[in-house]
Amino acid sequence: MLVSLGTNQAIGAGSSATFTYSPNSLQKVFLRLEDPTGTHALTPTVTVQLGSKVICNGASAWGLVGITQLQANNNNSTGDNMLVLDFGSHECPTNDNLYVTVFSANAIDAVDCSALVDEPGLGVPVRITEYSDNTFTSDNSLCGISFASNQAETDEDAYNCEVRTALYSSAPSFISANSWYRSEEISRLFDTNFGLIYKNDVPLRTTINYSASAATDRVITIEQDPVTRKDVAQGRQSARLARMQAGR
Repeated sequence: MLVSLGTNQAIGAGSSATFTYSPNSLQKVFLRLEDPTGTHALTPTVTVQLGSKVICNGASAWGLVGITQLQANNNNSTGDNMLVLDFGSHECPTNDNLYVTVFSANAIDAVDCSALVDEPGLGVPVRITEYSDNTFTSDNSLCGISFASNQAETDEDAYNCEVRTALYSSAPSFISANSWYRSEEISRLFDTNFGLIYKNDVPLRTTINYSASAATDRVITIEQDPVTRKDVAQGRQSARLARMQAGR
């Protein structure tokens, strides 16, 4: 079901706003950042927690635009930015609260925050992690997108990016990564700014290495989160209840 966590929340320069909810499970978070009098809707950072567990680690709104464009046709701009954060499905068997925190170095006129929660059934929980290091390892990784933190275009960034897993290794250029990204994206507004550097059919420990001289200096990954027995039990219970209510 869709729930509202906050609407038209202004954020002062150098400040943050936190939106909370107490779900049984979490599927998606939607954020709209509005700055019609300025140009800062793409610059905040977003942190999402379930209790003390961080499932989005202060990722930049700009990087999250790259994720969003792979799943939604949003007409984002520097004054109006709509983000979709798809977390698969996280069960909350210990009644952990959801916290969505938006921090902005510049004043933002309005933030709207909503979420899809308590959808019945089992799902794969994932987390969104932004890396600023040019060499790092992402555990249980499903995909990774590359971009420049200064919002520069990367479709002519000729540096290579080495990708290694237990199953394969490759070193495509960021130019090629942009070609793959453009073939997969739904929204084409910022089609020259992002690259799709890998997409794994199963979660794999993935090591990334690229030159510090590249225009690209950030990677956001989607990583599968561990599933506990309590998570499985609660997911099955919610599915049973949903079938009973549907008269099945």
